[in-house]
Amino acid sequence: MTKHEAMRAYFESIVNELADTVLNFNYSPDSPDGIGFLTDYSDKVLKRYVRVGAEKAYGFSILVTKEYSTSCDNLNLETMNFVQALMDWVDDQNRNKVFPDFGAKCEVKRIENLQNMPNLAETDPEEGVARYMFQCRVIYFEKER
Repeated sequence: MTKHEAMRAYFESIVNELADTVLNFNYSPDSPDGIGFLTDYSDKVLKRYVRVGAEKAYGFSILVTKEYSTSCDNLNLETMNFVQALMDWVDDQNRNKVFPDFGAKCEVKRIENLQNMPNLAETDPEEGVARYMFQCRVIYFEKER
């Protein structure tokens, strides 16, 4: 299993539980209730240890598309809270040391949000949708052999 496959499997359960939808890999649909997992970088070396291995990072973004309101209702607030719940899940996973399985050569050290709240990445009032985004990374040690 590749790191990409491991990350998709890791997030699929929470996406199914919270949103009852499919997690899209490196694709974010324009339709409401779409959730995309977008890779930012993989195997980025943070620190190399001679003849042992390296501490590396796997960066990614989660992009959530939901209905958007220009009224004074609570729809946008509910969406923000939904995306924040995904971020809180990442924090809980890290706190409980429940990490993706990157294989026998890797030891995951942590998974972390790179921000404290989601960004409102884009709005499309004509289509009635908005995109919220947050970025994360997995820090892991990968053995050379």
